[in-house]
Amino acid sequence: STQGYSSAASDVYKRQSYHIFYFPFKWHLPEEEKKLLSEQVDLKHIPVETYSMWERRQITRRDKTILTDEKALKDAQELFGEQQYYFDFVHPVLYDIKNEPNPIISHYERREPQENNVEYCIKHKNKEYILRIDAINLNLYATGVGVLSFYLANELEEQKGESAIRDINQYGRRIMPPHCGEFTANHRNMLAECISLKGLHNDVNLRYTDSYDYSIDGKSQFGLSDTWQPATFIRNLIEDLSPSLIVIPIIDDRMLVNCWYSNNDLAMKVKSDSNEFINSDFWYKYVFVDSGDNDYDVTCQNKELRTKLIKESTYERWQKFGTLYGITRYSMVALTDEGDFAKNCLSMHMRTIYSRMFELAIIQRASMLRFSGEVTRVSVLEKGNKIIAERIGSIYKEYIRFVNQIYFRSVTAQDQGIEMYNLLMKQLNTKEQIKDLDEEIGELHEYISLLIDQKRNENSEWLNILATLLLPAGIITGLFGMNMFECPSNWWHFWVQFSIIVVFSAIIYYIIKKRRN
Repeated sequence: STQGYSSAASDVYKRQSYHIFYFPFKWHLPEEEKKLLSEQVDLKHIPVETYSMWERRQITRRDKTILTDEKALKDAQELFGEQQYYFDFVHPVLYDIKNEPNPIISHYERREPQENNVEYCIKHKNKEYILRIDAINLNLYATGVGVLSFYLANELEEQKGESAIRDINQYGRRIMPPHCGEFTANHRNMLAECISLKGLHNDVNLRYTDSYDYSIDGKSQFGLSDTWQPATFIRNLIEDLSPSLIVIPIIDDRMLVNCWYSNNDLAMKVKSDSNEFINSDFWYKYVFVDSGDNDYDVTCQNKELRTKLIKESTYERWQKFGTLYGITRYSMVALTDEGDFAKNCLSMHMRTIYSRMFELAIIQRASMLRFSGEVTRVSVLEKGNKIIAERIGSIYKEYIRFVNQIYFRSVTAQDQGIEMYNLLMKQLNTKEQIKDLDEEIGELHEYISLLIDQKRNENSEWLNILATLLLPAGIITGLFGMNMFECPSNWWHFWVQFSIIVVFSAIIYYIIKKRRN
Protein backbone atom coordinates (compact mmCIF):
# COMPACT_ATOMS: atom_id res chain seq x y z
CA SER A 1 0.00 0.00 0.00
CA THR A 2 1.18 3.48 -0.82
CA GLN A 3 -0.56 4.79 2.32
CA GLY A 4 -0.78 8.31 1.05
CA TYR A 5 0.23 8.81 -2.55
CA SER A 6 0.54 7.19 -5.94
CA SER A 7 4.11 7.77 -7.00
CA ALA A 8 3.96 6.28 -10.48
CA ALA A 9 0.56 7.66 -11.48
CA SER A 10 2.12 10.41 -13.59
CA ASP A 11 5.45 11.22 -15.21
CA VAL A 12 7.60 13.31 -12.86
CA TYR A 13 9.29 15.05 -15.80
CA LYS A 14 5.95 16.50 -16.89
CA ARG A 15 5.27 18.03 -13.50
CA GLN A 16 5.55 21.79 -13.19
CA SER A 17 4.46 21.67 -9.58
CA TYR A 18 2.83 19.34 -7.08
CA HIS A 19 0.05 20.37 -4.70
CA ILE A 20 -1.43 18.59 -1.69
CA PHE A 21 -4.53 20.02 -0.03
CA TYR A 22 -5.50 18.88 3.47
CA PHE A 23 -8.97 19.28 4.97
CA PRO A 24 -8.80 18.70 8.77
CA PHE A 25 -12.07 18.12 10.58
CA LYS A 26 -13.58 16.72 13.74
CA TRP A 27 -16.05 13.87 13.49
CA HIS A 28 -18.70 12.26 15.65
CA LEU A 29 -21.70 10.00 15.27
CA PRO A 30 -25.31 11.01 16.04
CA GLU A 31 -26.27 10.85 19.73
CA GLU A 32 -22.76 9.81 20.74
CA GLU A 33 -21.74 13.21 22.10
CA LYS A 34 -23.48 12.22 25.34
CA LYS A 35 -21.17 9.23 25.75
CA LEU A 36 -17.70 9.07 27.25
CA LEU A 37 -14.98 10.50 25.00
CA SER A 38 -13.27 7.10 24.74
CA GLU A 39 -16.51 5.71 23.28
CA GLN A 40 -17.06 8.70 21.00
CA VAL A 41 -13.64 8.40 19.33
CA ASP A 42 -13.54 4.62 19.03
CA LEU A 43 -12.77 3.97 15.35
CA LYS A 44 -14.58 0.63 15.51
CA HIS A 45 -17.88 2.47 16.10
CA ILE A 46 -17.81 4.10 12.64
CA PRO A 47 -20.19 2.33 10.24
CA VAL A 48 -18.41 2.02 6.88
CA GLU A 49 -20.20 1.49 3.56
CA THR A 50 -19.31 -1.95 2.26
CA TYR A 51 -19.61 -1.17 -1.46
CA SER A 52 -18.23 2.37 -1.64
CA MET A 53 -15.28 3.45 -3.77
CA TRP A 54 -13.22 3.87 -0.62
CA GLU A 55 -10.81 1.08 0.23
CA ARG A 56 -9.01 0.65 3.51
CA ARG A 57 -5.27 0.24 2.95
CA GLN A 58 -3.08 -1.20 5.68
CA ILE A 59 0.57 -2.14 5.86
CA THR A 60 2.07 -5.25 7.40
CA ARG A 61 5.19 -4.96 9.50
CA ARG A 62 8.20 -6.76 8.04
CA ASP A 63 6.32 -7.99 4.99
CA LYS A 64 8.49 -10.39 2.94
CA THR A 65 6.39 -10.14 -0.25
CA ILE A 66 8.44 -10.14 -3.45
CA LEU A 67 7.25 -7.38 -5.79
CA THR A 68 7.55 -7.70 -9.56
CA ASP A 69 5.18 -4.93 -10.70
CA GLU A 70 7.19 -1.78 -11.45
CA LYS A 71 4.70 0.64 -9.90
CA ALA A 72 4.25 -1.46 -6.75
CA LEU A 73 8.02 -1.78 -6.42
CA LYS A 74 8.53 1.99 -6.73
CA ASP A 75 5.80 2.65 -4.17
CA ALA A 76 7.35 0.13 -1.78
CA GLN A 77 10.79 1.73 -2.16
CA GLU A 78 9.42 5.18 -1.38
CA LEU A 79 7.46 3.84 1.59
CA PHE A 80 10.63 2.16 2.89
CA GLY A 81 12.51 5.46 2.68
CA GLU A 82 9.68 7.17 4.50
CA GLN A 83 9.55 4.66 7.34
CA GLN A 84 13.33 4.65 7.60
CA TYR A 85 13.24 8.44 8.01
CA TYR A 86 10.96 8.40 11.06
CA PHE A 87 11.49 6.79 14.44
CA ASP A 88 9.76 3.44 14.81
CA PHE A 89 7.55 4.69 17.67
CA VAL A 90 6.07 7.33 15.34
CA HIS A 91 4.88 4.78 12.75
CA PRO A 92 1.56 3.85 14.45
CA VAL A 93 0.21 7.38 13.95
CA LEU A 94 1.58 7.73 10.40
CA TYR A 95 0.46 4.34 9.04
CA ASP A 96 -2.56 2.09 9.38
CA ILE A 97 -0.75 -1.05 10.57
CA LYS A 98 -2.47 -4.39 10.23
CA ASN A 99 -3.33 -6.28 13.44
CA GLU A 100 -2.52 -3.26 15.60
CA PRO A 101 -4.33 -3.99 18.94
CA ASN A 102 -5.51 -0.42 19.58
CA PRO A 103 -5.14 1.49 16.30
CA ILE A 104 -4.76 5.27 16.21
CA ILE A 105 -5.54 5.66 12.51
CA SER A 106 -7.83 4.17 9.87
CA HIS A 107 -6.54 4.94 6.38
CA TYR A 108 -8.77 4.90 3.27
CA GLU A 109 -7.98 5.58 -0.40
CA ARG A 110 -10.28 6.19 -3.35
CA ARG A 111 -10.01 3.57 -6.06
CA GLU A 112 -10.63 5.76 -9.12
CA PRO A 113 -7.29 7.64 -9.24
CA GLN A 114 -5.48 4.30 -9.21
CA GLU A 115 -7.46 3.07 -12.23
CA ASN A 116 -8.54 6.05 -14.34
CA ASN A 117 -7.69 9.66 -15.14
CA VAL A 118 -9.28 11.86 -12.47
CA GLU A 119 -8.93 15.65 -12.48
CA TYR A 120 -9.20 18.48 -9.96
CA CYS A 121 -10.56 21.49 -11.87
CA ILE A 122 -10.48 25.06 -10.57
CA LYS A 123 -12.36 27.83 -12.41
CA HIS A 124 -11.72 31.46 -11.52
CA LYS A 125 -12.31 34.59 -13.60
CA ASN A 126 -12.19 33.05 -17.08
CA LYS A 127 -9.28 30.78 -16.11
CA GLU A 128 -9.41 27.06 -15.57
CA TYR A 129 -6.63 25.13 -13.87
CA ILE A 130 -6.61 21.36 -14.35
CA LEU A 131 -4.56 19.08 -12.11
CA ARG A 132 -4.25 15.34 -12.28
CA ILE A 133 -5.42 13.63 -9.08
CA ASP A 134 -2.85 11.03 -8.03
CA ALA A 135 -4.69 10.09 -4.85
CA ILE A 136 -7.59 11.04 -2.60
CA ASN A 137 -7.04 9.82 0.95
CA LEU A 138 -9.11 9.90 4.10
CA ASN A 139 -7.49 9.35 7.51
CA LEU A 140 -9.62 9.00 10.63
CA TYR A 141 -7.86 9.25 13.98
CA ALA A 142 -8.76 7.94 17.43
CA THR A 143 -8.87 11.47 18.86
CA GLY A 144 -12.10 12.31 17.01
CA VAL A 145 -10.42 14.15 14.13
CA GLY A 146 -9.69 13.32 10.52
CA VAL A 147 -7.92 14.61 7.40
CA LEU A 148 -9.15 14.41 3.82
CA SER A 149 -6.26 15.01 1.41
CA PHE A 150 -5.90 15.54 -2.35
CA TYR A 151 -2.60 14.73 -4.12
CA LEU A 152 -2.49 16.83 -7.30
CA ALA A 153 0.07 16.88 -10.11
CA ASN A 154 0.32 20.01 -12.26
CA GLU A 155 1.49 18.69 -15.65
CA LEU A 156 0.36 21.42 -18.08
CA GLU A 157 2.95 23.74 -19.60
CA GLU A 158 0.54 26.70 -19.59
CA GLN A 159 0.15 26.33 -15.81
CA LYS A 160 3.82 26.69 -14.88
CA GLY A 161 3.90 30.47 -14.39
CA GLU A 162 4.31 32.09 -10.98
CA SER A 163 0.79 33.51 -10.90
CA ALA A 164 -0.71 30.16 -11.95
CA ILE A 165 0.97 28.36 -9.04
CA ARG A 166 -0.28 30.97 -6.58
CA ASP A 167 -3.80 30.84 -8.04
CA ILE A 168 -3.92 27.05 -7.75
CA ASN A 169 -2.92 27.21 -4.10
CA GLN A 170 -5.21 30.12 -3.23
CA TYR A 171 -8.41 29.17 -5.07
CA GLY A 172 -7.96 25.41 -4.99
CA ARG A 173 -7.79 25.27 -1.21
CA ARG A 174 -10.65 27.58 -0.23
CA ILE A 175 -13.77 25.52 0.36
CA MET A 176 -16.21 28.01 1.89
CA PRO A 177 -16.74 31.77 1.52
CA PRO A 178 -15.04 33.93 4.19
CA HIS A 179 -17.87 36.50 4.03
CA CYS A 180 -21.13 37.18 2.19
CA GLY A 181 -19.36 39.40 -0.37
CA GLU A 182 -18.14 36.21 -2.04
CA PHE A 183 -21.66 34.87 -2.75
CA THR A 184 -21.82 36.31 -6.27
CA ALA A 185 -19.45 34.69 -8.77
CA ASN A 186 -18.84 37.95 -10.65
CA HIS A 187 -17.57 39.70 -7.51
CA ARG A 188 -15.45 36.96 -6.01
CA ASN A 189 -11.87 37.75 -5.11
CA MET A 190 -11.01 35.00 -2.64
CA LEU A 191 -13.21 32.10 -3.72
CA ALA A 192 -13.14 30.08 -6.93
CA GLU A 193 -16.06 30.28 -9.30
CA CYS A 194 -16.21 26.50 -9.25
CA ILE A 195 -14.21 23.47 -8.08
CA SER A 196 -15.03 20.07 -9.54
CA LEU A 197 -13.62 16.57 -9.35
CA LYS A 198 -13.99 14.90 -12.75
CA GLY A 199 -13.76 11.17 -13.33
CA LEU A 200 -15.11 9.87 -10.01
CA HIS A 201 -17.59 7.03 -9.90
CA ASN A 202 -21.32 7.84 -9.51
CA ASP A 203 -20.86 11.55 -10.23
CA VAL A 204 -24.58 12.21 -10.75
CA ASN A 205 -26.15 15.65 -10.37
CA LEU A 206 -22.69 17.24 -10.04
CA ARG A 207 -22.15 15.38 -6.78
CA TYR A 208 -18.44 16.30 -6.74
CA THR A 209 -18.79 19.88 -7.99
CA ASP A 210 -19.38 23.05 -6.02
CA SER A 211 -20.05 26.49 -7.49
CA TYR A 212 -20.62 27.92 -3.99
CA ASP A 213 -24.10 29.05 -4.91
CA TYR A 214 -25.01 30.99 -1.79
CA SER A 215 -28.05 33.19 -1.78
CA ILE A 216 -29.83 35.43 0.69
CA ASP A 217 -33.28 34.33 -0.47
CA GLY A 218 -32.53 30.73 0.50
CA LYS A 219 -33.52 29.30 -2.89
CA SER A 220 -30.01 28.23 -3.87
CA GLN A 221 -27.72 25.53 -2.61
CA PHE A 222 -26.81 27.28 0.63
CA GLY A 223 -28.30 29.90 2.91
CA LEU A 224 -26.98 32.48 5.33
CA SER A 225 -27.34 30.02 8.21
CA ASP A 226 -24.95 27.51 6.59
CA THR A 227 -21.78 28.69 8.33
CA TRP A 228 -18.71 26.47 8.58
CA GLN A 229 -20.07 24.06 5.98
CA PRO A 230 -17.35 22.68 3.67
CA ALA A 231 -17.75 22.37 -0.08
CA THR A 232 -20.25 19.87 -1.45
CA PHE A 233 -17.60 17.63 -2.98
CA ILE A 234 -15.86 17.29 0.39
CA ARG A 235 -19.03 16.40 2.26
CA ASN A 236 -20.05 13.89 -0.39
CA LEU A 237 -16.62 12.23 -0.49
CA ILE A 238 -16.73 11.61 3.26
CA GLU A 239 -20.39 10.60 3.07
CA ASP A 240 -19.44 7.92 0.52
CA LEU A 241 -17.41 6.23 3.25
CA SER A 242 -19.88 6.66 6.11
CA PRO A 243 -23.22 8.48 5.57
CA SER A 244 -23.86 8.80 9.30
CA LEU A 245 -20.54 10.50 10.07
CA ILE A 246 -21.01 14.14 11.13
CA VAL A 247 -18.10 16.30 9.96
CA ILE A 248 -17.21 19.83 11.12
CA PRO A 249 -14.17 21.89 9.96
CA ILE A 250 -11.88 22.43 12.92
CA ILE A 251 -8.85 24.57 12.00
CA ASP A 252 -9.66 26.92 9.14
CA ASP A 253 -12.23 27.79 6.46
CA ARG A 254 -9.60 26.72 3.91
CA MET A 255 -7.61 23.59 3.29
CA LEU A 256 -3.95 23.58 4.22
CA VAL A 257 -1.35 23.48 1.44
CA ASN A 258 1.77 21.46 0.70
CA CYS A 259 3.39 22.59 -2.57
CA TRP A 260 6.56 21.86 -4.54
CA TYR A 261 7.39 24.20 -7.44
CA SER A 262 10.30 23.99 -9.87
CA ASN A 263 11.47 27.13 -11.68
CA ASN A 264 15.03 27.64 -12.98
CA ASP A 265 14.83 31.44 -13.14
CA LEU A 266 13.65 31.76 -9.55
CA ALA A 267 16.17 29.16 -8.35
CA MET A 268 19.00 31.23 -9.89
CA LYS A 269 17.82 34.28 -7.95
CA VAL A 270 17.86 32.22 -4.75
CA LYS A 271 21.45 31.17 -5.42
CA SER A 272 22.72 34.67 -6.23
CA ASP A 273 21.09 36.66 -3.42
CA SER A 274 18.81 34.84 -1.03
CA ASN A 275 18.08 37.90 1.16
CA GLU A 276 16.78 39.90 -1.78
CA PHE A 277 14.72 36.98 -3.03
CA ILE A 278 13.26 36.16 0.39
CA ASN A 279 11.98 39.72 0.65
CA SER A 280 10.49 39.66 -2.85
CA ASP A 281 6.74 39.75 -3.49
CA PHE A 282 6.75 36.30 -5.07
CA TRP A 283 8.30 34.49 -2.10
CA TYR A 284 5.98 36.13 0.41
CA LYS A 285 2.90 35.38 -1.71
CA TYR A 286 4.04 31.81 -2.37
CA VAL A 287 4.74 31.04 1.30
CA PHE A 288 1.64 32.78 2.70
CA VAL A 289 -0.64 31.61 -0.16
CA ASP A 290 -1.55 35.00 -1.60
CA SER A 291 -2.66 35.52 -5.19
CA GLY A 292 -2.60 38.46 -7.59
CA ASP A 293 0.25 40.30 -9.29
CA ASN A 294 -0.04 43.72 -7.66
CA ASP A 295 1.64 45.10 -4.55
CA TYR A 296 -1.68 45.54 -2.75
CA ASP A 297 -2.36 41.79 -3.11
CA VAL A 298 0.27 41.12 -0.45
CA THR A 299 -1.61 40.54 2.82
CA CYS A 300 1.02 42.31 4.93
CA GLN A 301 1.48 45.98 4.11
CA ASN A 302 4.05 46.81 6.79
CA LYS A 303 7.65 46.42 5.68
CA GLU A 304 9.16 45.59 9.08
CA LEU A 305 6.47 43.09 9.99
CA ARG A 306 6.60 41.49 6.56
CA THR A 307 10.40 41.09 6.79
CA LYS A 308 10.03 39.54 10.24
CA LEU A 309 7.26 37.13 9.18
CA ILE A 310 9.00 35.87 6.04
CA LYS A 311 12.33 35.46 7.83
CA GLU A 312 10.71 33.35 10.55
CA SER A 313 8.92 31.23 7.93
CA THR A 314 11.89 30.47 5.61
CA TYR A 315 14.23 27.47 5.88
CA GLU A 316 17.49 28.23 4.01
CA ARG A 317 19.75 25.19 4.54
CA TRP A 318 20.05 24.47 0.77
CA GLN A 319 20.03 28.06 -0.51
CA LYS A 320 23.24 27.70 -2.56
CA PHE A 321 21.57 24.84 -4.45
CA GLY A 322 18.67 27.16 -5.33
CA THR A 323 16.30 25.43 -2.89
CA LEU A 324 14.14 27.14 -0.28
CA TYR A 325 11.43 25.87 2.02
CA GLY A 326 8.68 27.93 3.59
CA ILE A 327 6.51 26.94 6.55
CA THR A 328 3.55 28.77 8.06
CA ARG A 329 0.64 27.63 10.19
CA TYR A 330 -1.32 26.73 7.04
CA SER A 331 1.33 25.94 4.41
CA MET A 332 4.52 24.02 3.69
CA VAL A 333 6.11 24.96 0.35
CA ALA A 334 9.34 24.29 -1.52
CA LEU A 335 11.02 26.05 -4.45
CA THR A 336 13.66 24.20 -6.49
CA ASP A 337 15.23 24.25 -9.93
CA GLU A 338 14.01 21.99 -12.76
CA GLY A 339 16.88 19.49 -12.64
CA ASP A 340 16.62 15.70 -12.34
CA PHE A 341 17.44 15.69 -8.63
CA ALA A 342 14.72 18.23 -7.89
CA LYS A 343 12.07 16.43 -9.94
CA ASN A 344 12.97 12.90 -8.85
CA CYS A 345 14.10 13.38 -5.26
CA LEU A 346 13.09 16.72 -3.75
CA SER A 347 9.56 16.63 -5.16
CA MET A 348 9.18 13.05 -3.89
CA HIS A 349 10.32 14.12 -0.41
CA MET A 350 7.71 16.89 -0.32
CA ARG A 351 5.03 14.44 -1.49
CA THR A 352 5.99 11.71 0.98
CA ILE A 353 8.29 12.43 3.94
CA TYR A 354 7.39 16.08 4.53
CA SER A 355 3.75 15.45 3.73
CA ARG A 356 3.70 12.99 6.64
CA MET A 357 5.36 15.54 8.88
CA PHE A 358 2.91 18.28 7.92
CA GLU A 359 -0.12 16.04 8.40
CA LEU A 360 1.20 14.92 11.79
CA ALA A 361 1.45 18.57 12.86
CA ILE A 362 -2.06 19.19 11.52
CA ILE A 363 -3.65 16.35 13.49
CA GLN A 364 -1.79 17.40 16.62
CA ARG A 365 -3.35 20.84 16.41
CA ALA A 366 -6.76 19.48 15.40
CA SER A 367 -6.71 17.00 18.29
CA MET A 368 -5.86 19.73 20.78
CA LEU A 369 -8.82 21.78 19.54
CA ARG A 370 -11.00 18.67 19.84
CA PHE A 371 -9.92 18.17 23.45
CA SER A 372 -10.47 21.86 24.26
CA GLY A 373 -14.01 21.62 22.89
CA GLU A 374 -14.70 18.53 25.00
CA VAL A 375 -13.33 20.24 28.12
CA THR A 376 -15.66 23.20 27.51
CA ARG A 377 -18.63 20.88 26.97
CA VAL A 378 -18.01 18.87 30.13
CA SER A 379 -17.30 21.93 32.29
CA VAL A 380 -20.90 23.21 31.83
CA LEU A 381 -22.64 19.90 32.57
CA GLU A 382 -25.16 20.04 35.40
CA LYS A 383 -25.47 16.30 35.94
CA GLY A 384 -24.38 14.39 39.02
CA ASN A 385 -20.79 14.25 40.19
CA LYS A 386 -20.49 10.61 39.19
CA ILE A 387 -21.39 11.28 35.53
CA ILE A 388 -19.12 14.33 35.33
CA ALA A 389 -16.31 12.36 36.96
CA GLU A 390 -16.66 9.59 34.38
CA ARG A 391 -16.61 12.09 31.49
CA ILE A 392 -13.56 13.89 32.86
CA GLY A 393 -11.80 10.61 33.59
CA SER A 394 -12.37 9.54 29.98
CA ILE A 395 -10.98 12.86 28.67
CA TYR A 396 -7.93 12.46 30.88
CA LYS A 397 -7.37 8.92 29.65
CA GLU A 398 -7.59 9.88 25.96
CA TYR A 399 -5.41 12.94 26.53
CA ILE A 400 -2.66 10.82 28.06
CA ARG A 401 -2.84 8.55 25.02
CA PHE A 402 -2.60 11.58 22.73
CA VAL A 403 0.48 12.90 24.52
CA ASN A 404 2.19 9.50 24.40
CA GLN A 405 1.24 8.36 20.88
CA ILE A 406 0.55 11.45 18.74
CA TYR A 407 2.34 14.46 20.22
CA PHE A 408 6.10 13.99 19.83
CA ARG A 409 8.90 16.39 20.64
CA SER A 410 11.10 14.60 18.09
CA VAL A 411 10.16 12.35 15.17
CA THR A 412 13.42 11.73 13.30
CA ALA A 413 17.20 11.65 13.74
CA GLN A 414 17.81 13.51 10.44
CA ASP A 415 19.11 17.08 10.88
CA GLN A 416 16.84 18.62 8.26
CA GLY A 417 13.85 16.73 9.62
CA ILE A 418 14.59 17.93 13.15
CA GLU A 419 14.92 21.53 12.02
CA MET A 420 11.80 21.52 9.85
CA TYR A 421 9.71 19.75 12.50
CA ASN A 422 10.82 22.30 15.10
CA LEU A 423 9.90 25.11 12.70
CA LEU A 424 6.47 23.52 12.20
CA MET A 425 5.96 23.28 15.95
CA LYS A 426 6.95 26.92 16.32
CA GLN A 427 4.70 28.19 13.53
CA LEU A 428 1.72 26.21 14.80
CA ASN A 429 2.49 27.27 18.37
CA THR A 430 2.14 23.63 19.37
CA LYS A 431 4.25 23.65 22.53
CA GLU A 432 2.38 26.59 24.06
CA GLN A 433 -0.99 25.12 23.08
CA ILE A 434 -0.17 21.73 24.56
CA LYS A 435 0.93 23.47 27.74
CA ASP A 436 -2.34 25.44 27.93
CA LEU A 437 -4.38 22.31 27.20
CA ASP A 438 -2.46 20.40 29.84
CA GLU A 439 -3.35 23.10 32.37
CA GLU A 440 -7.03 23.08 31.29
CA ILE A 441 -7.37 19.33 31.66
CA GLY A 442 -5.31 19.35 34.85
CA GLU A 443 -7.55 22.02 36.40
CA LEU A 444 -10.66 20.10 35.32
CA HIS A 445 -9.24 16.93 36.83
CA GLU A 446 -8.40 18.76 40.09
CA TYR A 447 -11.90 20.25 40.15
CA ILE A 448 -13.67 16.92 39.92
CA SER A 449 -11.22 15.44 42.44
CA LEU A 450 -12.18 18.28 44.79
CA LEU A 451 -15.89 17.56 44.26
CA ILE A 452 -15.36 13.86 44.93
CA ASP A 453 -13.32 14.57 48.08
CA GLN A 454 -15.97 17.02 49.23
CA LYS A 455 -18.71 14.43 48.72
CA ARG A 456 -16.62 11.81 50.49
CA ASN A 457 -16.06 14.16 53.43
CA GLU A 458 -19.77 14.93 53.63
CA ASN A 459 -20.58 11.20 53.73
CA SER A 460 -17.94 10.64 56.39
CA GLU A 461 -19.33 13.52 58.44
CA TRP A 462 -22.84 12.08 58.36
CA LEU A 463 -21.50 8.72 59.42
CA ASN A 464 -19.69 10.40 62.32
CA ILE A 465 -22.89 12.20 63.34
CA LEU A 466 -24.85 8.95 63.20
CA ALA A 467 -22.22 7.19 65.28
CA THR A 468 -22.29 10.02 67.82
CA LEU A 469 -26.10 9.90 68.08
CA LEU A 470 -25.97 6.16 68.74
CA LEU A 471 -23.22 6.54 71.34
CA PRO A 472 -25.64 6.85 74.35
CA ALA A 473 -27.41 3.67 73.27
CA GLY A 474 -24.10 1.87 73.09
CA ILE A 475 -23.00 3.05 76.54
CA ILE A 476 -26.28 2.17 78.25
CA THR A 477 -26.39 -1.21 76.56
CA GLY A 478 -22.85 -1.83 77.75
CA LEU A 479 -23.73 -0.90 81.34
CA PHE A 480 -27.08 -2.71 81.72
CA GLY A 481 -26.65 -5.51 79.19
CA MET A 482 -28.90 -6.66 76.36
CA ASN A 483 -31.06 -9.20 78.28
CA MET A 484 -32.87 -7.05 80.82
CA PHE A 485 -36.37 -8.41 80.10
CA GLU A 486 -36.57 -11.33 82.57
CA CYS A 487 -40.36 -10.99 83.11
CA PRO A 488 -43.23 -8.75 81.94
CA SER A 489 -42.96 -6.59 85.10
CA ASN A 490 -39.58 -5.29 83.85
CA TRP A 491 -41.04 -3.36 80.88
CA TRP A 492 -40.49 -0.13 82.80
CA HIS A 493 -36.73 -0.81 82.56
CA PHE A 494 -37.02 -0.56 78.82
CA TRP A 495 -38.84 2.77 78.90
CA VAL A 496 -36.40 4.19 81.42
CA GLN A 497 -33.40 3.21 79.25
CA PHE A 498 -35.14 4.39 76.09
CA SER A 499 -35.91 7.76 77.66
CA ILE A 500 -32.32 8.18 78.83
CA ILE A 501 -31.06 7.32 75.29
CA VAL A 502 -33.46 9.82 73.66
CA VAL A 503 -32.56 12.61 76.09
CA PHE A 504 -28.81 12.13 75.69
CA SER A 505 -29.12 11.78 71.91
CA ALA A 506 -31.14 15.01 71.76
CA ILE A 507 -28.54 16.83 73.84
CA ILE A 508 -25.71 15.55 71.60
CA TYR A 509 -27.65 16.51 68.45
CA TYR A 510 -28.24 20.03 69.85
CA ILE A 511 -24.53 20.42 70.64
CA ILE A 512 -23.46 19.20 67.15
CA LYS A 513 -25.96 21.50 65.42
CA LYS A 514 -24.89 24.51 67.46
CA ARG A 515 -21.20 23.88 66.68
CA ARG A 516 -21.88 23.46 62.96
CA ASN A 517 -23.85 26.73 62.88
